[in-house]
Amino acid sequence: MRRLLAGFIGMAVVTGLVAGCTRHHAPASALGQATALVRAGSATTLTAAQVTVVLPAGAAADGITAALTVTGAGNDLAPPDGVQVAGPVAAVDLPGGLAKPATVTFQTPAGVKDGTLIPVVVWKDASGAWRWVPTTYNTGDATVSAAVDHFSLGFLGGIDVKKWAKDQLTSFTNYISGRQGIAQPRCGDEAAARAGGVQITSDGGDYVKWCFGVDGGRRVLRVANNLRTYVQISYPASWQVVDGQSLSFSTDTVARVLGMTAVTPKGTASRIVDGGDTLTLAVPSGASGQVTAEMSIIAWAVSAIFFGFTVYGLVTKAAGNALATAAKSATDRFALLLGATAGAKPLEALKDCTKAAADLTETNETNAKDVLKFAWDCVPAIMKSQLQDVQVFAAGVLISMVGTAVGAILTAVNLLVTGVREIWDDIASFGGKSDPQYDIRIVVPFDAAAALAPYVGTWGQHGYTLTIAKNLTANVVGINFDSSNGTPGPPDYRERASFTLTVTPSGITATVTAAANPNSDPNGPWPTGWYQQGQKFTVRMSNQPGVLEFGGSRYCTVAAYQTGVCGA
Repeated sequence: MRRLLAGFIGMAVVTGLVAGCTRHHAPASALGQATALVRAGSATTLTAAQVTVVLPAGAAADGITAALTVTGAGNDLAPPDGVQVAGPVAAVDLPGGLAKPATVTFQTPAGVKDGTLIPVVVWKDASGAWRWVPTTYNTGDATVSAAVDHFSLGFLGGIDVKKWAKDQLTSFTNYISGRQGIAQPRCGDEAAARAGGVQITSDGGDYVKWCFGVDGGRRVLRVANNLRTYVQISYPASWQVVDGQSLSFSTDTVARVLGMTAVTPKGTASRIVDGGDTLTLAVPSGASGQVTAEMSIIAWAVSAIFFGFTVYGLVTKAAGNALATAAKSATDRFALLLGATAGAKPLEALKDCTKAAADLTETNETNAKDVLKFAWDCVPAIMKSQLQDVQVFAAGVLISMVGTAVGAILTAVNLLVTGVREIWDDIASFGGKSDPQYDIRIVVPFDAAAALAPYVGTWGQHGYTLTIAKNLTANVVGINFDSSNGTPGPPDYRERASFTLTVTPSGITATVTAAANPNSDPNGPWPTGWYQQGQKFTVRMSNQPGVLEFGGSRYCTVAAYQTGVCGA
């Protein structure tokens, strides 16, 4: 099977074929040299020390002499980080430069044959910086070839996947279990926020740091993520996110982009917050509530993807500057996509690699391992989708090569990660011991009198008056009617009911303590049933201003009295 292996990222931007090159004189340690005269209409081949260079017809002017020098890799070669020297160094002189890409072919070294190394040819660009060039290796074949658009010098290198994986396993373990070491956040006047007996408590540990105070005239809760990974912070939906200070994403938006399922309890909202960042929440006056930080399955997926981007960036950095810069921009664009507040749709590049994780919602070791595999499988596809417009020589081949190398490295890391107990224990004990959630609880003492105050007063309905008193009692009295002429007068036909009120944080309940319906005249206007002693019902404000719902009836203030709402 043919594997295209391309330079990671630092390919120089090529706006045209480079005209010009640098002469390289053969050092004393030369393994071989060759020269050839370029003839119009014919390919030109140079071979020395088992390295072959082929210039296609038209690649150089007729009569130009091309020179190849092959040397061993000296101590001053200084290959890019992460790249091993796997073969000799080839230097090519061509006055006037290349008009068409040429091919350089090396013998396949043992490390490539046995699968230890992924081969890649590294070449110097016009500025003297290393860059990977499109490299082709036929599995099991005797040669490794590369296309070059500029003649200088280069060598056959290799990516040691096992070494990369070992290094990245350490990095990933530190990423999951490490701390940012952030400072304790400040919230202005913290004593003022606790006035009136307000209590705030939290779980132990240093995964999260927080403060609660009055800042800028409002109560705020700042929650800082002290981890290096992303975490999900959930809070009451009525609380507002203010002043940011963080790269955070809506959990629902992230779930849509990744094609996964977010579980958000009714009445709550949540954000995915980056490591070291702080989420600031404006807490409504008098409100109690709970804020929860956790390594949710969505936060875990985002953390895994962005770690994969880090590996991708390291690989591209090993290949040169241009593609590395493009990869950094691609990562930023993906972050902007996750941060979209509206219109975010599933990313097409993720459709296949995340579909198996679409219904995973519970954070446990099994699901976390599954999501890690799916997320890392997705990294090359995500980056490829964000790098469509990169302008480097043979960009498509290079991106495929990078994806192949990154995929191999992350697959190897994933195999090693499954045995690192520290990682999975950290996820399971976010809130301390075996609690996966870190909770912050704000409790405001309930003020029953303040809750009742908007209800106290006199309310009217056609034929009835409702009076609610501060002492938690209420009365309903009907008007008096004479059965013969329908006008007020003796005898007293007024219906009456008395109530006691119970006020709790969840609402107001009325209980009937006494009820009377003296209208015994069958011709009277109110022959229907009346309140029954012991009956209970909820008292609440209607959605319409100035309208109260009481025992199945609507009562209005004088100012808000409306025909058809509270009677004729």
